[in-house]
Amino acid sequence: MTTETLKTSKKLQRPTLTLSSEPSASLQSLDLAGDGQGQGKRSRSNSLNLLDMMDVMDRRRRFSAQLDTTGLQSPTTRPEKVIVTVRAVFLKIGEIETVKECFSAEAFIQAKWREPSLDRLVDTPVQIDDIKWDKYWNPKLSVVNALGDPKESVWYTVIFNAQREALVCERRRIKGTFLENLELNEFPFDTQDISMTFMSERSSDEVDLEVDGCEASSINVQSFVDEQEWRLYKHVLTSQRTVERVYQESTDRHSMLSFTCRAKRRVGFFVWNIFFVMFFICSMTFTTFGLDHMLIQNRLQLTFILLLTTITFKFTVNQSLPKISYLTYLDYYILASMVTIGLICVWHGLIGSIISASIEATTALWIDRWILIVFVSIFVGGHIALVLFIIFGVLRARRRDSQKETEYSEKSKMLAEMSRSFLMNLGN
Repeated sequence: MTTETLKTSKKLQRPTLTLSSEPSASLQSLDLAGDGQGQGKRSRSNSLNLLDMMDVMDRRRRFSAQLDTTGLQSPTTRPEKVIVTVRAVFLKIGEIETVKECFSAEAFIQAKWREPSLDRLVDTPVQIDDIKWDKYWNPKLSVVNALGDPKESVWYTVIFNAQREALVCERRRIKGTFLENLELNEFPFDTQDISMTFMSERSSDEVDLEVDGCEASSINVQSFVDEQEWRLYKHVLTSQRTVERVYQESTDRHSMLSFTCRAKRRVGFFVWNIFFVMFFICSMTFTTFGLDHMLIQNRLQLTFILLLTTITFKFTVNQSLPKISYLTYLDYYILASMVTIGLICVWHGLIGSIISASIEATTALWIDRWILIVFVSIFVGGHIALVLFIIFGVLRARRRDSQKETEYSEKSKMLAEMSRSFLMNLGN
């Protein structure tokens, strides 16, 4: 059951801690309960007169002075380890660039941590603008895989759990471009992880980043920009680890938390524009067996043209991939096609210059036909094996992703039900 709620209950008559960027809105929202029966019965006007504004400003100055003299501020360091719970909502994911290995996104991040020095505010009317947040402890979160300086807007509020304990809630909206090391072994049948990683500048002895267990992280699938090339899943995965910042002299380790969504590449473009074209080029190589086996120059001429076409096509395909040191599924297929054409070139040279000169023409023709059958059998059998491998691989990946989708959906429903039950019990 979730243990957190905003201080908005009318039954408890507690003031709501809200943010306001307009001074007039902040002034109008300051309603001090228990300020006398005369004020309780006073009717509000649409605009504050000069005396009311002076009275409000005087109260806010007295409260600010109280914050400075009563020791309400929390120190910027803590003797104990602070647990910070983080939640991420992917509001919009833009284009995923395979070559540059980056993606653009806009996200909402919420971080919460315990602040004992604000516990007394549970029964005290206070405006958020009156709290000097730079005087309080902060986990100093940052996005480690951001490319450049992303646009950020940060604001704070205070919430209280069922035990009337104060928690600082830091909310931020971030928009920018983020780096992601893409795993392209299965390209173009790959599924990529799109992550945003947060790290605290404080050491792991001071702060521990954890996933928010009260509110589930989510993603807005409908706002996905690159829908034509990728299929975005609805679940969000999380991972936690500690790392050492190598550019600092300190050997302290820092807590990191990653929020990951998954996107599967749509293979239609690559199947029809690369695989099918390569299949067609390689198939044309077998037509060279239709020429007489003694016309070695004609056979080799046609085969070399097809081989050079395949090499040119390979360089064109490389422009769609980053410079990686390993082979992808597409690389294996193109290289296998090039090897097949190369072996046929070698055979044409042997049958015309060596074999035909040492055996009879009828026997050489019979051997040439059997070699053609062997090449065609290997070619067709290899493609059947490739199709089966892709089908079973896709089905296995789809089954795994469907299971994750189901688990995430069940978890989200459970958290929503717990929140609903908690609010109903609070209202009763």
